[in-house]
Amino acid sequence: MQDKSAAAREGFSDADRQLLRDSVRDFLASRWPSTQAVELSGDTKAIAAIWRDLSAQGLTSLGADPAQGGLREIALVFEELGRASCPVPLLGAVSANLAGLLLEETRQGKATLAAAYGAFDGDPAAGRVERNLDGTLEGRIAFVEGAAGATHFLVFTDAPAGGAIVSAGAPGLSVTETPGLAVPAFSELSFRDTPASFTELEAAAIADIALVARITCAARALGAAQRAFELTVEHAKVRRQFGQYIGQFQAIQHKLADCLMNVEGTRLAIEHAADARDRGVSEWRVFGSAALAFAAPALRQVSIQTHRALGAIGYAEEHEAPRHFRRVHADLARFGGAPRARAELADFVLGTGV
Repeated sequence: MQDKSAAAREGFSDADRQLLRDSVRDFLASRWPSTQAVELSGDTKAIAAIWRDLSAQGLTSLGADPAQGGLREIALVFEELGRASCPVPLLGAVSANLAGLLLEETRQGKATLAAAYGAFDGDPAAGRVERNLDGTLEGRIAFVEGAAGATHFLVFTDAPAGGAIVSAGAPGLSVTETPGLAVPAFSELSFRDTPASFTELEAAAIADIALVARITCAARALGAAQRAFELTVEHAKVRRQFGQYIGQFQAIQHKLADCLMNVEGTRLAIEHAADARDRGVSEWRVFGSAALAFAAPALRQVSIQTHRALGAIGYAEEHEAPRHFRRVHADLARFGGAPRARAELADFVLGTGV
């Protein structure tokens, strides 16, 4: 698989990306420390404030200009957001940027955008929305992230293919929260003759945006799993049983070693897929599917093993650990999850393509 030389870009250096990671991590540590994530997540003013601050950092423009950061940089930022358990609505902003539809108010941190992928979600239960002859929207879309605090919605349609911007208070729009593993909860949107600002897009372009969303969610799950692993390592150094630290037990050591391999293996797979897209490799979608197929079981295993090693801490909702457990499982089950990624790889192997 060779790079498309005409589309390849030099991109950021590893040193540049490390500076970006350090910058985002330091920023979140000061404004959204993971130890206070549970408390802060229930404060709408705190979420609005950090959203404005992220905008001031230029992060709400990710995806708008490849020269200013490609999928590797987007995935890196999402990984840090997952590590800090910070529920800012960046997924909608990135999707809109990639589609060329982001509102200026969103870039400025004055508005928030939730993306509804509909027929491009990949989950049969996601629903779909159609555009009526008069330009209004009709249908239902589930699994919408960040809907509760959104000022606008980006709705992808397949009949015809395009993206529609809908105001949160638009006539005929109803938003229903659907509690589950995800925190904050996903929502379901219903449209009935709902007015919208519509832009036609190629169906293939929307499919690529949805694949980017899948990879960034996997990166966010990676950050959550990484943080859970860090908490478990620290716990193993101080928790004593039978007169010794549990980190001295071989069973715990082996589990932590497996967790480390799964975390680092997932990071390499995501970085490889993201780098292939940034460089214009024609088969980057294959690498994306492979990364998703690997990440789901690997990170779920990390989440389960760290949950067990943390003991009662893993069940204490006032602690950050359960948030990371929820994030890993919710993000990896989205968009059809690992079964869809494996099916895409099977299609590629059998010659039907991804």
